[in-house]
Amino acid sequence: MARPVLTPTQKRKARSASAHAARVKKVYGLDRAGYATILAHQQGVCAICEGKRPYRLHVDHDHQTGLVRGLCCARCNKRLLPAAKDDPAILRRAIDYLAYPPAVTALGVALIVPSQVTP
Repeated sequence: MARPVLTPTQKRKARSASAHAARVKKVYGLDRAGYATILAHQQGVCAICEGKRPYRLHVDHDHQTGLVRGLCCARCNKRLLPAAKDDPAILRRAIDYLAYPPAVTALGVALIVPSQVTP
């Protein structure tokens, strides 16, 4: 039985998928089935922002322990978590900050920036 003829785009995607699987296995010890299981568990979205992306999600891991935590989009994995220094306490404070802005408490009134109001 002859192999199906692949277009250049199909060949490139196959090589890319293969290279991704090999890198994830080498760096994180996570095989294709493990990656697919995590992705399915997260319903195909980023574990943090729940955004669906047109690209593969990044394998997020704890740099101190090596623990694989889940799959995240580039923004969450390369910006949010590093900005919070992977510290849950900082993220909890950020949640409190957004929910209970200190300026409102300090001033006793909510100031709205006029240029930011949408009609």
